[in-house]
Amino acid sequence: MKTIIRIIMIGTAIYYGYRYRYKLMNTVLSNPWLRKMLVSGSLSLPFMRNQMMHSVFSSAQKDFGIK
Repeated sequence: MKTIIRIIMIGTAIYYGYRYRYKLMNTVLSNPWLRKMLVSGSLSLPFMRNQMMHSVFSSAQKDFGIK
């Protein structure tokens, strides 16, 4: 019985998290401390850091005509 209730609770949390995802992100990003933790945490992940650096520097190369 506890397992069924736990699955329903997790499903409900995922549903409402997805439904109100933009409100949740605005709430999290409006707090400077949480924003700093989120950015530093995401940049500590290698694939996220590589993707960010690639997008930043590839657009700089396009803007300045660097090959």
